[in-house]
Amino acid sequence: MARLECNRRVKKSMSYAKQITLPHALERKPPPFEGNDIKSPESLARFVIENYSKKDGKVFDPFTGLGTTLFVAEERERTPFGMETDGEKYEWVAAQLENWMQLINDDAAKSDQYGFPKMDLVFTAPPFMAQNHKWNPLYNGDPKKAGYDKYLKRMGVIFKKMIPLMKTNTHLVIQVDNIKQGKVFTPLIHDLVACLKPSFKQVDEINVKWDNSKEDYSYTTLVVFKKK
Repeated sequence: MARLECNRRVKKSMSYAKQITLPHALERKPPPFEGNDIKSPESLARFVIENYSKKDGKVFDPFTGLGTTLFVAEERERTPFGMETDGEKYEWVAAQLENWMQLINDDAAKSDQYGFPKMDLVFTAPPFMAQNHKWNPLYNGDPKKAGYDKYLKRMGVIFKKMIPLMKTNTHLVIQVDNIKQGKVFTPLIHDLVACLKPSFKQVDEINVKWDNSKEDYSYTTLVVFKKK
């Protein structure tokens, strides 16, 4: 069961989480094949990049998606690196990046195969999954890899691969939300922290209140780690 594999019997998330407010403005137009629903506001990437890295630093996003982290990294004079398994998204993002050759079209679980340099910051928003769903986004819906337990286990594997890419003081910052669908509640924040516990130490948790957001999405969470 996922609860045992990921050692979910851990202490509660940090009791005194910071709270900040950021504008929920999606600045970059979405690609023709995808809406902006899966994208985080640029303000979130700016907050993380400005607070957890310095000018000329290297920033890595293993789940690049529509490229917000990488675009903002270049805007803030950092060098972006990333991975994106979806070919269409990869091509769309790479076409707009100055450092496009540092974006790899492959599974994030293979990050140790590409000779990436040591990073100053790892920041990402992985695909979310509800515990009552079967379709596993980390395996593109492969029925042999269906289920929330396999999703959590894969998360642990992927983020463990980040350790060799991180300097001693590098932060891993993950945007993650709990999921409420009808009567089903998925404590994804807690479960993800539990899966990363063997390899990382949680050092902070930041609750982000969105200004001018949709009524059904007023908050998100940043969980901050360092490697053990």
